[in-house]
Amino acid sequence: MSERKKMELTRLQGVIAIASFSCGVLIAGVCLFFIPPLGEIASSAISIVSELLVLCGAILGVKASYDVKFRKFEAELKDVIEHDKQTSS
Repeated sequence: MSERKKMELTRLQGVIAIASFSCGVLIAGVCLFFIPPLGEIASSAISIVSELLVLCGAILGVKASYDVKFRKFEAELKDVIEHDKQTSS
């Protein structure tokens, strides 16, 4: 996979992580404070959905953060190797 596609994938994962986390928090907040129990959906089902969305956001967010830091470390390592090659020549 090219470097550009990897960066686009990391950005997409970051956006999905933020959206998933926000939706999970929004669902939990709305269901806890604003909606009276009108239907037959149990509050435990709603809390499970919101917890899974928050978990998904956390996992994708950590992976995206790790990918960015790894690429930064990789670039710094390439710079050091290149600098060593120039000084030894």
